[in-house]
Amino acid sequence: MYALVDANSFYCSVERSFNPALEGRPVIVLSNRDGNVIARNAEAKALGVKMAGYFFEMKELVAQHNIAVFSSNYPLYGDISARLMSCLAKFVEDVEVYSIDEAFLLVDDSYNQYYPSYQGLGETIRAKIRQWLRLPVSIGFGPTKTLSKIANRLAKQNPDYQGVCVLDTPEKINDVLETFPVEDIWGVGRQSAGKLKKFDIRTAAQLRDVPDDWIRQQMTVNGVRLVYELRGKPCKLLEVNQPARKSICTEPGFGQVTPSFEQVQDALTFHLSRICEKLRKQGSLAGCLIVYLRTDPNRKTPGNGLPSKQFSNSRTVRLPHPTSSTAELLQYASAALKEIFAFGYHYLRVGIMLTDLVPADYRQKGLFVEGPNEKSLKLAKVVDKLNYRYGKDTLRLASQMRDPEWPMKPKYLSPRYTTHWQDILVVK
Repeated sequence: MYALVDANSFYCSVERSFNPALEGRPVIVLSNRDGNVIARNAEAKALGVKMAGYFFEMKELVAQHNIAVFSSNYPLYGDISARLMSCLAKFVEDVEVYSIDEAFLLVDDSYNQYYPSYQGLGETIRAKIRQWLRLPVSIGFGPTKTLSKIANRLAKQNPDYQGVCVLDTPEKINDVLETFPVEDIWGVGRQSAGKLKKFDIRTAAQLRDVPDDWIRQQMTVNGVRLVYELRGKPCKLLEVNQPARKSICTEPGFGQVTPSFEQVQDALTFHLSRICEKLRKQGSLAGCLIVYLRTDPNRKTPGNGLPSKQFSNSRTVRLPHPTSSTAELLQYASAALKEIFAFGYHYLRVGIMLTDLVPADYRQKGLFVEGPNEKSLKLAKVVDKLNYRYGKDTLRLASQMRDPEWPMKPKYLSPRYTTHWQDILVVK
């Protein structure tokens, strides 16, 4: 039996867990530049706050209903997520971390030594997570990961389930699938849902009952796996060990648009240093990098209010040999930036992506290439250790400024209660 545990309105719930005064009050969390809504709790949804809506368009609504507003606080969310997953590991051996607020559990038969039923196990997990972390979670049980995902959705949306939905008999599963919309099934995208509706397949039960050959023609082998999962035959197994990422990307915006090449280059160096740390942490080398640059599509020209002129460009660079050295990658990234940068525009963001990732021990000599610079690779690891011990950017590349003006400054950032000594709560 599989279970899916999902924290309700995770970002908002984390903010509320450290501030009980927010109980019953609408809460929203904004994106990196305080531009859009990326999370809202049930009270905010009831007021009509839309996901991804522009914050500047709802300031009157925020003031009218006393909505609590927070900037994204990813260090705090990441730490609480790690604690949530650690708590779940106390109930079962196998936990797959699916996202920052979701995890699949594999529940074997030994559970009935300690709990009377799946319902009892689910209620216990909910109560303990509420007690230990002050987070509300919903739990769905099913014989496959897809069915547990459906059960979780019902547990979250239907108050009658009180946060726990168990699909453990063919009768229960059939009753749910008869009315469950096909477009809400995990793994069915918008295009696939539209295609299925053209054939008058509108519910999960109708999709479950289609012939294998027909679904293979329409949705390939992934569609067949999905149908088998709906029939209760597991095809998507638990991935306890997270697979290595196939690419790493970052593109946070500037605090305000900038026409300066020096600031754009400084931001590129900063972003590259960060994703190279992630690259080395997961033990990979990058064989290709992509640098891209773009202006603000919503910017108006000061003075006349007309839309400002727009520009975007990118450059892909294939490296002679995969590497994880920040200094080596920066040479190629800087050259790409010089090629695509155009003067006379105000830029909103510069981004970089590392792709074609291979294991760190990969070595392949070519006709003109011996391999990556081994000294540079070792130097990068030493820099990582020193920065971990003495603080980020204690050692950095000379082209990276000490206190740049371009970073965004979140206006509504809450304290990092669990990751900074200065922000830790004080009990009086």
